[in-house]
Amino acid sequence: MKLDIQRLFPTSIFVFDDVLEEEYIDSMKEDIIYSGKLNTENRKFNWQSQNSNKLYELPKYKELGRKALSNSKIYLEKLEYIVEDINLTGMWSNILKNGEAHPPHTHSNNFISGVFYVQAKDEPNTPAINFLDPRGQTSILAPNVKQYTIYNSTRYFFPAIVNRMILFPSWLQHFVPVNYSKVDRISIAFNLMLKGRVGEPKDFQSAEL
Repeated sequence: MKLDIQRLFPTSIFVFDDVLEEEYIDSMKEDIIYSGKLNTENRKFNWQSQNSNKLYELPKYKELGRKALSNSKIYLEKLEYIVEDINLTGMWSNILKNGEAHPPHTHSNNFISGVFYVQAKDEPNTPAINFLDPRGQTSILAPNVKQYTIYNSTRYFFPAIVNRMILFPSWLQHFVPVNYSKVDRISIAFNLMLKGRVGEPKDFQSAEL
């Protein structure tokens, strides 16, 4: 008997490590910590930069912006998408203190989203970002499993590792669990959107973005 297992409709998450030189990380961390001390009011969840959601326009964040763009082009190439261009639409910083979390959400009106870790306690088995299975019907019947894998889980996490960038589809629901560490977790999130023509006019399913 011959068995051929085909994995259909995958959700692709790209993980890049050793993204930036240390000097860029230190410069951004200093700026984020300073900004966090200035603005501590009106916090519903963890602290997020309020003065601008386009940090990539600021000198200290431009190199990260360039890496977000270049890595997103790798993402598109590996998935064999045909696009004219892609642009950053937003970038903001986050500080997650001990006991803080961020609820489930998506990043609407974008195509690729990402997070870059600036500061975190080195805990490879501790979840920093959880992704949820977009196929809600998978929870209708959930038998026990011998071991959870990427093929039988309805939730999957990645740890926060300094100098790591994670890219994922903007529609994928995710959340940040409680930070039980005494170390503030500092990250920078960002969104990217396609630019130019998407799809083919002859198929009556195209758009200019």
